[in-house]
Amino acid sequence: MTSTKKEQILNTALRLFALQGYAETTTFQIAQEAQVTEPLLYYHFKNKEEIFTKILEKIFAEYKQMILNLPSETVTVFDKIENLIRLHLNIASMRPLESRLILAHCPAKLIENGHFCSKILQEQEQLLLDYLITCLKEGMAKKEFKKLDAVNTALVILCFINGLFRRKLFEQQHFPYEETAIVFCRNSLLL
Repeated sequence: MTSTKKEQILNTALRLFALQGYAETTTFQIAQEAQVTEPLLYYHFKNKEEIFTKILEKIFAEYKQMILNLPSETVTVFDKIENLIRLHLNIASMRPLESRLILAHCPAKLIENGHFCSKILQEQEQLLLDYLITCLKEGMAKKEFKKLDAVNTALVILCFINGLFRRKLFEQQHFPYEETAIVFCRNSLLL
């Protein structure tokens, strides 16, 4: 399957932004490595920032769909939380360029008022918090989980997932504590 020139530009920019940085990547370099002319690049995108934004839009649309595709019917409520943890560890393994791009460059863009990164990171956090709060409330209602403050516990689990995700993404060798992390989380919640 051949990709369109626009997709070639986006894929090349993703790789370059993730590996060498947004500021260090030029539109000339993107065009050259995508094997297109700079005028063609500017035909599709008005500037480097638009390329960056389009990459982020695509990454977050795919990410949101992954969250929405998690099984809603599971044997236990904790299985839903475990699925969420495993999804993030799989993303770190299977999509390292996208993950590195977001971790390295979105925080730097947060200081720019109204930057797209702020919007998508807030949406992502809310999506995950809603998912976790729903799971926690369901688990407590079914007497599977201890009585906990659902909102604060969801925030702690989200921080836990983010830490595991970062560790797996930047660790070059085997990630031996995935199961330990799941057992720890399970033991923290179950009655």
